[in-house]
Amino acid sequence: MRAQSDGTPHLVVLAPESDQGRQIPLNKDRLVIGRGPACDIRFGDPCLSRAHAVLRQRGNAVYVEDLGSSAGTFVNGVTAVPARELHPGDLLTLASVTARLESDGFDGDETMTMSVKPAGAGSVHHVGEQRAGVIHYDERRYDSHVQYVNQQRENFLREVAATRTKARWLVWTGFVMFAVGFGVFAAADLNFIKGISDSTQNGGSGSLPTSPFGREVMGIPIGLAGWALAVAGMLLLIVGIVLHVVATSRRKRAYREFPVLPPWSGAQP
Repeated sequence: MRAQSDGTPHLVVLAPESDQGRQIPLNKDRLVIGRGPACDIRFGDPCLSRAHAVLRQRGNAVYVEDLGSSAGTFVNGVTAVPARELHPGDLLTLASVTARLESDGFDGDETMTMSVKPAGAGSVHHVGEQRAGVIHYDERRYDSHVQYVNQQRENFLREVAATRTKARWLVWTGFVMFAVGFGVFAAADLNFIKGISDSTQNGGSGSLPTSPFGREVMGIPIGLAGWALAVAGMLLLIVGIVLHVVATSRRKRAYREFPVLPPWSGAQP
């Protein structure tokens, strides 16, 4: 945004309702937005990162850049990575926070209107009616964009939920398999040790156990089968944990790429 010579550009908060109407002057070359105590512009939104985005003035222009936030930073629905220049009337969205950039002498409604030129001599144009028509058009377009973003986010989150369900199933199945297999393996080893101990106490008269893996079932030592079950369970457990981490990362990505957009507020002061 080109800085106005007759006034300082500022943000007008449109959402959330608790901060609606709040005006934030952009009177520094660098302003950090977030919920952390060290931020220049602070909001209480828990979805906001501690250091969410930064506003920079370069000459007569103001730029916004996301600082790797989880919910993302958007200018008119477009992500601010890399930095994007702000112009009067632009909507800045950070998680559930939405603000409009204004400057002295600028009317926010101007961005929703088109210049009206006479079609010919004697023709009469009602600017107010045309402005209302353009506002309605922009509102419909904004609502369509919100529906698209919400649908994409829901599809993404549905896939994430399925992945997390699979991850939980793998974790619990792996844990049970590991516990049972380890218990069988440990029991076979304990029986082997107990057999040696009993034979020693009896002066070697008893028969010594022949295998540390215990007796065989269908030709397979029971202890060895337990060890294999425990290893398989451990592998499932690891895969489940990895899937859970991936699902958590994808969930953050869903809110970063498809943030929760506020209702239409372009006609508000």
